Amino acid sequence: MSKKTLMVLIVVLAALCAALVMTGERQRGATAPAAAEHLLSGVDLSTVRSVTLADNTATTRLAQAEGVWTVAEQENYAADLDRLRELLRALDEAEGGEIVETDAARLAEYGLAADSDPAPLRLTLEHAAGTTVVALGKTREPRRSEDMWGPPPGRFVRVDEGPVRLLKDDPGVPAAAAQWWDRQLLAVPPAEVRKVEIAEGDDGFILEKDTNDVIQLAGMAEGEQLESAAAERLFAALRALTADALLPAAEAADKEGDFANATRFQAAANGLTYMLQVGEPPAEPDGRLVKLEVAAGSEAPPEQQAAAAALTKKFAGRVFRVPAYLAEALIMKRDAVVKKSEPPPPPPEATAAPAAQPEAAPEAPAEAVPPPVPEAGTN
Repeated sequence: MSKKTLMVLIVVLAALCAALVMTGERQRGATAPAAAEHLLSGVDLSTVRSVTLADNTATTRLAQAEGVWTVAEQENYAADLDRLRELLRALDEAEGGEIVETDAARLAEYGLAADSDPAPLRLTLEHAAGTTVVALGKTREPRRSEDMWGPPPGRFVRVDEGPVRLLKDDPGVPAAAAQWWDRQLLAVPPAEVRKVEIAEGDDGFILEKDTNDVIQLAGMAEGEQLESAAAERLFAALRALTADALLPAAEAADKEGDFANATRFQAAANGLTYMLQVGEPPAEPDGRLVKLEVAAGSEAPPEQQAAAAALTKKFAGRVFRVPAYLAEALIMKRDAVVKKSEPPPPPPEATAAPAAQPEAAPEAPAEAVPPPVPEAGTN
């Protein structure tokens, strides 16, 4: 191929690319309206009173009643407020996204038709102005690194009967009810705990902080010392107590026998008393069953009385499975918080002095041997 021919081909290719880009821009400007500022710019999310999530595998309804959000499919147990707030925040702040389609006849291409496989995830929001349905369809993957150009990534979404848009950030919303109940049981800072009691049958022990916030073991015997690290773990046992399972009411009733010889853990903090029962070890080491109660002292201020009443209502009749590593502090034995003092070494034995020996009598001097007598006839 000559140099002149190669130059002509390069010019033609550049012209074709420019024409394609200009055509796309003209089509976009002619057929697509401007993107909305936010996905749900017309919804006041502060007035939302229920959210229903549904796909082809599960349906979960989160609803507010008497100021408390609950999960209907978890026997109206408390919802995970942090996760719910994050969902509403993500929807509230989501940019409207690029409009990719206005023809409802092509919804199946984007996974947004009712008979799509898989079905779209539908979020139904009930709020002061009515009901809004958000449908999340297929995800468009990023272009491959070897491609020079390609469509931007994101997830296809449609609000009510509006156009199909492409969200850059996927909210990642699960529909399963097991993902929406509040797994955080208690969050009591260790610094607020003043007293901890553990009892198993007739055995038990009490740890309490003195006026200097030093932990003391009640009834410590002579020769015992407090194991400070173990004691501190007890005071931190409720700092982040979470559960990995919430038993249905029927199953919880069948587990009552597991609490016949329960270990009782009790902590006092800021005028509230937290009482936990830890059931027998399970057949498999997947955790321990726990029941909770909360009470306020008679002198507790009204806000603490209200907090205790709310927690009592939340935990009443519920049985949770707590991971084994979190249950360890709740069932700690007394031997774990005390250590025996090392007995002092015995004094060295005195070495007995050797018995005195009587002095030996001086030896008698050897008798002098007389000189030999010369024989007669010798000079």
